[in-house]
Amino acid sequence: MIRGVVLCGGESKRMGSDKGLLSGGDHNWAQHAFSKLEALNVPVHISINKTQVRAYHCFFGAHLLIIDRVVAKGPLAGLLSVHLSYPDDDLLVLACDMIEMDTEALTLLKHHTVEFPGFDYYLYALEEFLEPLCAVYTSASLKKILRDLNEGNLPGFSLHKIIKQGNYKTLPIIKIEKFNNYNTATI
Repeated sequence: MIRGVVLCGGESKRMGSDKGLLSGGDHNWAQHAFSKLEALNVPVHISINKTQVRAYHCFFGAHLLIIDRVVAKGPLAGLLSVHLSYPDDDLLVLACDMIEMDTEALTLLKHHTVEFPGFDYYLYALEEFLEPLCAVYTSASLKKILRDLNEGNLPGFSLHKIIKQGNYKTLPIIKIEKFNNYNTATI
């Protein structure tokens, strides 16, 4: 089964405030990302860190929130924490700050996992650039990453490096603006 995950657990140092809670019209960024993943007819969860619990409870039920519980850095902490809760599910992740992403691109990504089975990761790419924050991480790949982390064999926390060491399938980025990550308060 594929499970959607909105990654909101970052520190938002460059933005200066929690990106997932920034207003985007009628809803905040996390709610927008949640809706886009929910449109794929998959269960969806919000990945947060422990300092965000109170704020996110105002917008999402406790059953939708998964708090980081893996000692790792960056998005990997959220991915592995969700994996621990749902170890048999593949995770389709979307960063909350990819506010221009649309359901068409997410649907295509989801379908690639069915059309091209056997890969560890499915993600968009533009030449050598891989986009790990709008991607599918298979259950098997996450189990291996977690095992390597626990055994001290993980070379680092970079999703790019981890993906490049695995077997991955890319889809071409056609409209680059869909993949913008908003990390500063200048938008």
